[in-house]
Amino acid sequence: MKHDAHQVYVVDDDQDFREATCEMLEEEGLRPRGFAGGAALLETLDPEWGGVILCDIRMAKMDGFDVLKAVRAAAPDVPFIMITGHAEMRLAIAAIKAGAYDFLEKPVQPDVLITMLRRTLNARKLVLENKRLRRRIARQGGMVSHLLGRSDVIRNCRKALLDLAPLPITVTIYGETGTGKALAARMLHDYGEGAGGFYAINCATVAADGLQAELDGIPPEVDTIFVRALHKLDNRGQTHLADFLRRNDRPRAILSVTGSLTDPEISLSDELLYLVNVATVEIPPLRARNRDVFILLEAFLRQAAERYGKRLPNVTKEMLDPIGKHDWPGNVRELRNVAERMIIGLGLNLQAQSRGGTGPHTSYDEAMMAFERALLEQALRDADGRKGVAAETLAIPRKRLYLRMKAVGLLKSGQD
Repeated sequence: MKHDAHQVYVVDDDQDFREATCEMLEEEGLRPRGFAGGAALLETLDPEWGGVILCDIRMAKMDGFDVLKAVRAAAPDVPFIMITGHAEMRLAIAAIKAGAYDFLEKPVQPDVLITMLRRTLNARKLVLENKRLRRRIARQGGMVSHLLGRSDVIRNCRKALLDLAPLPITVTIYGETGTGKALAARMLHDYGEGAGGFYAINCATVAADGLQAELDGIPPEVDTIFVRALHKLDNRGQTHLADFLRRNDRPRAILSVTGSLTDPEISLSDELLYLVNVATVEIPPLRARNRDVFILLEAFLRQAAERYGKRLPNVTKEMLDPIGKHDWPGNVRELRNVAERMIIGLGLNLQAQSRGGTGPHTSYDEAMMAFERALLEQALRDADGRKGVAAETLAIPRKRLYLRMKAVGLLKSGQD
């Protein structure tokens, strides 16, 4: 949502008075905007606007009290000052009781009006700053529940996201595969100041010439565009994205990179690198988060148990020891998969593997065994652990499923 830069809305159906008042306010350094009636004002009014409304009482269609009532319903905290040429105390009292911030009578002394407006604007600024502070405190608690962990690196990460969330600047999120970059992007949007939509584009799946069409097709209500896997863009795509990022009328941009912008294998044009290297946040790998792994494991076990309708397993010390020693090349995504396997009874299956893949010393038989095990695990997860359903999905007899599970280490025997 783009906030209006005007400071004073002047509502009066007397064109001469309205224009003269706006001219005088401009000369005093204020930024006014005139409206001939309440209906036009209400079409523009934003509840989070930081200005003040100056409204006449005597108007042909909606009088000042009607406008005040509508404003209080649409934007209850925006200050509203009544002004009239009929100096009647009962009107002043009625206006204050109806929720007006203050009351003035025509002809208005310029110094009195300017003093009142500046005082009201300062009060409005303090109200908005207090609201933002309260939201920030509340959001910090909410962010802890989404980006779990107590390690210093994850605390610093949450702080960086909170600091950047309300700022309308481009942010690039980087880190290893599976660390939670998409979650961080969503949190930057959810905890920001905008109230519009979140629109994601995955550069890894966009066709060679498809990025421009994706950018042109962003809906008008979108506040944040998330460009995922920036490092997958070809040269033409990088040119289209750079052109988009230079626009002033675009939504806020959040981008993600697997690795970091300085990795030699990531090739971005100088122009695009300049545009996306404004603010960066690293999502730390799981191996750098100390005992956060156990906090995350408990949360993922509870989520998986609820999703599959299963009981929580009895987690023993013998199970926790290898979990604590594992280096988690798949990061949080790998840990989530482990939790799902534990819930549906498939065991830990923590295989030592490098972050670069299976490694040069993996034999053909080992690679095939790992592939078959992963295939069986996925089928069992999709079947919520029901082996008969998994066998049907794989189009093999149930007995063969048991035998293959035993062969790859998913069963200690050929039985349930």
